[in-house]
Amino acid sequence: MDNSRNAGNTSLDARRKLPTEENGNIFQQAANFVYRFFYLTGAQLIRRYRRYKKRISRWAVTTYLSTKLKVTRRVNLWIRKWKFKYNDAMRPYREVKKLWVNRKEREAAAAQQGNKALWQERLSLGTESAKVLWKSLCTAFNYLAPVVSLILLVGLIHQNTNLQFALAVEYNDKMIGYIEKESDFDTSEKIVQSRIVYEKYQPPVDTVPKYTLVIIDEEELSTTNEIADQIIMNSGNEITEATGVYVDGEFLGAVRLEQPIWDLLDGMLAEHRTGAENETVGFVEDVQLTHGLYLLSSLVFESEMEDILTQEVEGEVVYITEPGDAPTLIAQKMDVPYSQVKALNPGIEEKLLIGQEVLISNQVNFLTVKRTVTEVYEEDIPFGSERQVSANYPQGYVAVYKSGVLGKRMVTADVTYVNGQEVERQELASVTMKEPVDQILTVGTAEPIQVLSQSQTGGKSFIWPVDGGRYSCGINGYWGHTGMDISAPYGTIIRASAAGTVVKAVRQYYNYGIHVKISHGNGIYTLYAHMSQLACSYGDYVQQGEIIGYVGSTGNSTGNHCHFEVIINGRFMDPAKYIGTWYPGR
Repeated sequence: MDNSRNAGNTSLDARRKLPTEENGNIFQQAANFVYRFFYLTGAQLIRRYRRYKKRISRWAVTTYLSTKLKVTRRVNLWIRKWKFKYNDAMRPYREVKKLWVNRKEREAAAAQQGNKALWQERLSLGTESAKVLWKSLCTAFNYLAPVVSLILLVGLIHQNTNLQFALAVEYNDKMIGYIEKESDFDTSEKIVQSRIVYEKYQPPVDTVPKYTLVIIDEEELSTTNEIADQIIMNSGNEITEATGVYVDGEFLGAVRLEQPIWDLLDGMLAEHRTGAENETVGFVEDVQLTHGLYLLSSLVFESEMEDILTQEVEGEVVYITEPGDAPTLIAQKMDVPYSQVKALNPGIEEKLLIGQEVLISNQVNFLTVKRTVTEVYEEDIPFGSERQVSANYPQGYVAVYKSGVLGKRMVTADVTYVNGQEVERQELASVTMKEPVDQILTVGTAEPIQVLSQSQTGGKSFIWPVDGGRYSCGINGYWGHTGMDISAPYGTIIRASAAGTVVKAVRQYYNYGIHVKISHGNGIYTLYAHMSQLACSYGDYVQQGEIIGYVGSTGNSTGNHCHFEVIINGRFMDPAKYIGTWYPGR
């Protein structure tokens, strides 16, 4: 009985242990499979790597050797080729050398046979030498011919690059020059017309030009002035060689002698020269003297041309008054009689304002002289003003709390004068020698304001600060609540409940968050908290109803609303006593 029980227990234990052994075998088989897989895969990869490595190495070595062999063959072939050419080129020299080496032996052998044989041998030597020299010349020509051809080709190309297509102009049955395009002839005709000032120009019978396309050197091209001279020369009018005077492109006339005109112009400029460094003096107008052919009727005497260039024409000269100017000082600055200033500006002695235009002259010179010079000078740097607001002073009160101090700087500038009057000042560089100190002004902000008693409502002195909204929590609605909450959508406008000065405009994100505090004078303040955005700055004076911010929920806040406080002499008052508990509308 016990044995059967033991046998039964043994079989039961065997059945219980069998799954564990089978599970162990499965894991072992799986591990062996994974090991064999990775082992075989790695071994296969290593074999392939070694196989491809050998192939690549074999290919690289083969390629290198074959390339080296080809290059060596090419180089050797090239060397052999050039050695052959060198030997071929030197063959005539060797043959001539050989002839001259054997010359004495051959002449000696011929001399034994007599003088006739000697001279025949010498003639034979000369003939053979001539043949060798001729062969040498032919060989040298074969080498030199490509080089000579290349030189000739380059020279031909260079010569042709200096050639260009042009139009040969035939005017009144005469060839007058070469131009690039037909518009050049039109320009020349305009130049001819500009040279006619005193009588009508008599054009020739045939005024239509004829053009022929030709190839010429660039140097043969004619300028528009040269074509104009040829047009006048072939017009049949009486002409002369002279110098034309032009101002801003306008022809004033021609003179025979140009030196007096140059002397006049240089003298006008010399009056404004001071000899300063970097000084430039010139005319505002474009003055040109052009030598050429002109109609005889366009000639004027040099003295007449001088009168034209120095005349006065209609025009105004105006001076802009500056601080410290007086009528007599302006006359001295502009170098004109004081009586002229008074005559042109009636009432100037009674009234003269900064920035006022003062008429100096009704006429100006025909030619205007411009002088530009680089100046270095000291200049004051103006100080600014800072404003500090104070509710201890009434509105409109302004006093200097701290005086300002002017700064100094060294300035380098290009200054332009026209006829002696400054017209432009271009600063080039500056060095600050002393920084300015701003002045500080005390500005009063106190404004009388009616303070309502707690029994009054409706806000005759204060207005509802939000554009809409509703009363959501009053003062002391919970512990530490010192104002009134007005719930409104995000971004609703907040306005100043009364006029005053902004003494706080704070961007913070704790406690009151973004908030504004306004002083209304006499110890009265209002505060607007939990804004989303400010619309004013510290020190601003705001009117009643002016926008100061927008509703938000910044700081210690739940939901979008405006926390509004009224503070009088340090005490938190109930805002509802001053603005009510509902929005009355605007």
